[in-house]
Amino acid sequence: VPLSQLHVVAAQRMLPSMSEALPEGMDESDVIVAWSELLQACQEQAPELLATWNCGVSPLLRLAMAVPKDQWLRSPREKWCEDSSPAEEVDIHEAEEGPTTGLEALPKLEKLLRHLLARFDDAPMGLACGFTWSDGAGGVLRERPGREVVLCSPSGVQLCVRFIRLFAAVGAGEKPAVAARELLTPGLTKKMVGQLMTDAGSLPPPPPVQLPSSSRFIQPVSVTLESPLATLRRAQLAALGGPSELVAAVARTRLGKDLGTEEEEEFAESVLSWACRFSEEPELSEPEPAAASMEWLLAQRQTDPAFSIVVSGNPRAPKKVLAAARRDAATLELQRLQTSGQRFLTNPAGVKGFVKKGVMAAFGSWEESGSLGGRQSQLAQLLNKMGLNDEEAGLFGTRESAGFVEPPNSWRGDEYEPSYEEEEFIRDPKVMRKATVKVEEILSFEYLQYVGDTMKNCLRVERRGGQSLMKYMSRVKSRDSSFWVMTITAEADEEEEGEAPVQHLLLMEVYNGMKVIHQAEGPHPRRWPRLDAWAWLQEWAEQEGLAADGPEGV
Repeated sequence: VPLSQLHVVAAQRMLPSMSEALPEGMDESDVIVAWSELLQACQEQAPELLATWNCGVSPLLRLAMAVPKDQWLRSPREKWCEDSSPAEEVDIHEAEEGPTTGLEALPKLEKLLRHLLARFDDAPMGLACGFTWSDGAGGVLRERPGREVVLCSPSGVQLCVRFIRLFAAVGAGEKPAVAARELLTPGLTKKMVGQLMTDAGSLPPPPPVQLPSSSRFIQPVSVTLESPLATLRRAQLAALGGPSELVAAVARTRLGKDLGTEEEEEFAESVLSWACRFSEEPELSEPEPAAASMEWLLAQRQTDPAFSIVVSGNPRAPKKVLAAARRDAATLELQRLQTSGQRFLTNPAGVKGFVKKGVMAAFGSWEESGSLGGRQSQLAQLLNKMGLNDEEAGLFGTRESAGFVEPPNSWRGDEYEPSYEEEEFIRDPKVMRKATVKVEEILSFEYLQYVGDTMKNCLRVERRGGQSLMKYMSRVKSRDSSFWVMTITAEADEEEEGEAPVQHLLLMEVYNGMKVIHQAEGPHPRRWPRLDAWAWLQEWAEQEGLAADGPEGV
């Protein structure tokens, strides 16, 4: 089968990340066999489907991965393309390739999908966007200018697979409500599923994905609005009596990016219902504040399983919710980064995060605090008395000289070096606040870069030409490692004004297969974990059965 090298490499990138989504009893070799049969059928009846990734090769690979051959209603070797006009001959190795090429081949792709998966003509083609949609967040393969494939992230592909299987189940004659509850989420009502099945038109085209201009490029929200998940959220909003315009706000939240667990989706429905009820209130009249309000409700539930939208028998007022969202703007921005840009799959070891509320934690650092004299300032005074100016004193490691800061206990080797200044600081009542400690998995390249910038470590493209970053990225993409971040967030009262501060304390690497915490690094320049952060890391390790000590541990 003639396939360009560009498409072969793209398929090689896609296959490993899909192993978890394969049906039971099916492995990658079964996928290759099924995909080969589809490619051969297209070579004979619609060769233009072999010329482009988004409108041909990729949908065929998704079909082979999502629906086993024994569930196809008909054979692809049968006649399914009645178009007798000869296809325009295309050089698959030299043809233009990009996010919007190949749209003219979509009618033939639709014929093949209907032939294989639809028993009747009224198939809900809106669900078939799972074949063609991409979040554009999986990186770029570039053979040359004009021949580029923008990949879908593994999490985006897995989302599409669920909708492809729903399309196949409904096309085979299963009851839509039963299939949707099994394949999407159990809480869907018949009315919601009915709304989801209303679109029996044509196969949706790929979304308006743009060629990334940098490694940190974020696709526009218009891409999210054309996803299969956005189709589901529209159906839910319609069933709940909300305006269709609300989907623009939903797309800006985690509800527009991921389909959660049964419990998460149950609470998500209550958030959507709340938004529908108050959709005419000024706080929810525009997408951005409406998205911030919904994201705040979702974030509170993630931190506190007992959190409810209803307080004393009444739903929370939109005005108070938006005010709380603005106080927690820093936390909500981190959540946005988690679902932006190139995205990673969660760790295969099933390691979960950690939340501890109501702790007293020190915000800031002793290097930044002007209240600590300690041994450093005493040394500086002594050196000044000896006739050394600030610049010369800086060479001896004093913290008084800007530009020559060398903390007394910087990370020089494998043996922990205590910092008396830091120990004084984390016990200082003047810098302590009631806070929530969180350990969260880093699930996007954008957030990984943000953490690198914030903590000033080697996870920045600018450091060492990006070599360290690429090394870590390869371990994340292969899922050998997962990266985690520990933060403290000040717990603000409802009447308190101003933004609640968030501070990053640790960046951690976990070896997934061994369940070992391999690295735990604090902010530059000291880098050793604070004593309180180390204690919280130990609590998380015990909760998740992780080893923090040993040959491969920290």
